[in-house]
Amino acid sequence: MEMSEKIKTRRKKLGLTLKVLAEKVGCTDAYISQIETGKAVPSISVLKKIASALDSQVGELLSDEQTKDKIFLSKEERTQIIYPESHIFAELLVSKISNKSMEPLYKVIPVGCGSMKDHKHVGEEFGYVLKGKLELNIGGQKRILEPGDSFYFSSSLPHSYRNVGDVDVETIWVVSPPVL
Repeated sequence: MEMSEKIKTRRKKLGLTLKVLAEKVGCTDAYISQIETGKAVPSISVLKKIASALDSQVGELLSDEQTKDKIFLSKEERTQIIYPESHIFAELLVSKISNKSMEPLYKVIPVGCGSMKDHKHVGEEFGYVLKGKLELNIGGQKRILEPGDSFYFSSSLPHSYRNVGDVDVETIWVVSPPVL
């Protein structure tokens, strides 16, 4: 079942109207309708609000039940995540994260893009830079990482990142526990 169908099914199961869900999320009922019909793809921040309003998790809305117990996952089967406000693109490297203790991602950060602000949350993060120059700011410590460099830090520290090179940054990025 697609994400759009899951949102609509869950909303109806809870007896929520489009208007009520939209009010909980902080958007218009027309936008929720576009999401439910697959005409619009919500940002991660909006998707988190939708999941919360539906007493669900983002991973449950993104996961495909047919890939529930997959051990191996081909590139074509990956769930794609696009962060519209920053143009960052990611793919889940596992079929379903709702039952996992880690969230492994292949993340592409276009030239000049990055996180919009510092983040902090419970957990830990690990990453490996495959391509490009990634500037990481972790708890006030700033470092530029290049291909072959890695990082590991407590997610409770304020952290941000951006591409400071002239090619897209490609990383393997693992967050534990999952935040999606």
